[in-house]
Formats: sequence, C-alpha cells, structure tokens
Amino acid sequence: MIHPIKEELLHFIWQSKLLLHKSLQTTAGEPISIVQLGQYNRNAGPDFFNAKLQIGDTLWAGNVEMHLSSSEWDKHKHQYDAAYNNVILHVVYVDDKKVLNSNNESIPTLELRSIIPTTLLQRYQSLQQQRSNQLPCEKIITIPSDAIISSWLQRLLIERIEHKTDYIKELLVKTNHHYEQSFYILTARYFGMKTNAQPFEQLAYMLPLSILAKHKNSLDDIMALVFGVAGLFDKAVEPISRLKSIFEHLQRKYKLQHLDESVWKFARTRPANFPTVRLQQFALFIYQSSHLLSKVLECNTTADLSKLYYVEGEHLNQKILLGNEAVNLLLINSVLPFVFVYGKIQHQEELCEKVLNWYESLPAENNTIIRQYTSLGLPLKNAADSQAYIQLKNEYCNTLQCLQCSIGYQSLIHA
Repeated sequence: MIHPIKEELLHFIWQSKLLLHKSLQTTAGEPISIVQLGQYNRNAGPDFFNAKLQIGDTLWAGNVEMHLSSSEWDKHKHQYDAAYNNVILHVVYVDDKKVLNSNNESIPTLELRSIIPTTLLQRYQSLQQQRSNQLPCEKIITIPSDAIISSWLQRLLIERIEHKTDYIKELLVKTNHHYEQSFYILTARYFGMKTNAQPFEQLAYMLPLSILAKHKNSLDDIMALVFGVAGLFDKAVEPISRLKSIFEHLQRKYKLQHLDESVWKFARTRPANFPTVRLQQFALFIYQSSHLLSKVLECNTTADLSKLYYVEGEHLNQKILLGNEAVNLLLINSVLPFVFVYGKIQHQEELCEKVLNWYESLPAENNTIIRQYTSLGLPLKNAADSQAYIQLKNEYCNTLQCLQCSIGYQSLIHA
C-alpha cells in the first residue's frame, strides 16, 4: 500500500505531543491515555523506550513501535524477535493486520489515519515536495518565537563549525599535527574561495611554509614561488611573468613540482576573483605575515584579527588589495573554525567561547542562500546567523529534513 506520509511523521507526531489531548482508543475500542511518551530510539529496536500508557483499566510501562501499516510488523520479522516483546502499543497510520509478538500475544494498536488533521498532512506533503530554487517551507512557513529561533540558530552554528572541524582534523593528521602548516594550508584553501579552493590547497601542499619562510624578506621570491608552483606564469600580467627566471632557479634548488594550468577556473568568475588576482593577494599576505597562528591566538577582538589579514600594497607597479569583505570571509571560513578546533584539542574552552563571540562580532554574509531566509522574515544579525542558515540549507532544507528543523516543526504544529 502506498501511503501519503513517511514513518518519520508518526515519530514527529508522537514526540511533539500532538496526541496528548486527543481522545484515543485502540482498534479494539479500549481508551488510551498517554502518561509518558518514552525516549526516542534512533538505533535498532522499538522506536520509543520506557513509555507509560493507561490502556483500559491497566497502566502499562514498556516500549512503543511505529509503522505505516500494521503488516510491516510481520514484514520486519518482529513476530520472531524477543526484543519486541515489551512493546505495549503499536502505533500505525493504517491498521491492516492483527499482529502478535514472539510469545504469541496480541499487541494493542492505535491507528492514526482518522486522527491526524488534514491540514497537518497537507503541510507535511508540501514540505516534502522538491522545488527548484525554493525552500521546502517557503509557502507554509510559520516564524518561531525569538527564543526558539535564537536557540535553533545557535545549534546550527555549532553544527556548521563541527562539520568544518572534521576537515581540519584530517588536515592535522596529514601534517603530523603541525599546527602552523595546517593553518597555512587551510588559509590557502579559502583564498581560492569556492571556485578554486582545491588548486589553492594543492598549491599549499606543494609549496610548504618552510620554503616560503626562507624567502621571507623577498616579495619577488615569494611571488615567483607562488605563481611558479601554481603553473600560471603564462596567465599572469606581464610584470609578474618576468619573475619566471627566479622561479626556475628556486625550482631546481628545492626540486619543486608545479600544477597544471588547466586546474584553475577562470570561467564564471568575476575578474576580481580570478586566480591570478587571488594568488597576488596570497603572495603579499604570506610576505606580510609571520607566525600567524600564534598572533591569531593572542587576538581578543575581530578588529585585531582583521588587521592581521588585511592586505594592501604594491608590487612591480601592481596595486594589490584584499578588502574587508574578503577578509571577513577568510575569518569566518578558515580562521575561526581552526581556532575552535585548536581550543578543543588543547582543552581551552575559553578559546572556543571566544570563537563563538567572534562569529557574533562579524557582519553577516550576503549571498543567495542568506537572502532566501531573510526574504521570509527570518532574522539576520551577524555571521553567526548567516553561517547557521548555510548549515540549515545544506543539511536540512536540501535533504528535506524538515521534521528535525525548528522552523519546519513550528510550520507543522500550527497547521
């Protein structure tokens, strides 16, 4: 039988206490009163543990199992599994078969088909429809209270940071926990932005910080090394292409390899973000900074951080500038997550707390994703919020995890 819902909706209805004040009865006609919903189980076994229910004249303590159809009990072989003998209620959308446990005992059944409000079903089905360039709840959204949305955005921010920490931890393993080298690679990755993140990261692996440190006093050398290992002398402006001979000497000295020009993406990229422009900024940034991670860890404010990352100068009559917006994106995507991981590894919780405050101090990002949420009336105060919305879009909206979202929850229960 094809049902208009998924089992997750039954879990949602039970967890959200939507049934507590309804007149419920088993398919055999016995009244049901929910005393305790039980604990949701995401692992093997019944869906809710340690529930308490008054069924007829008896108070039962045990587990609750849920299916779209009663017949799924047998389909899943629960009738042979002693782990399901303590099920005191079988909650189903459609009751199409009497079921027994492994002791051959009949299990009380609650059918929800006629109980679930039609408006809730319609809203659920609306949430589950894929729409190009639209959020699932766009047509039915109910904005949660300030307290609920604030708590939800904070949780999403932590999820976003933790998602990034997985990559950073892998990076630390690859560099044998060399923090400065790992920090340098991560910084390089985000200089490439989304379009050229991968080649910038490869560049950083192929051109270690230890080699750049030996040429700290020569911007010509650093620029030559960066463009040479990037394999982009032929795409560079004429003054930089003159540095090719310097690179050829250093290439032989350090036995350096270089990337193929084809890995860099220029198409559908604004001229200000061309890899050649970003490489100039990166080279000047390396030249202007030293012992960067140590200095970052000493910072107390985002203003202090911004000063470390602001790049402005001139080389071979070429003006080079990394503006405030680009600096903020670097801080949000690379610096803050790395410092958070560092704080966790070093058991410096005050450092992690400082990072969360830094997110709240930085201005919110402005992109297509963020504008989708603000256009619906959702609040946006700072980078903490904008990062939360990016996490929401990637991990909840795009995968239709609406029932795990506080906004989706509110939109359903206000049906």
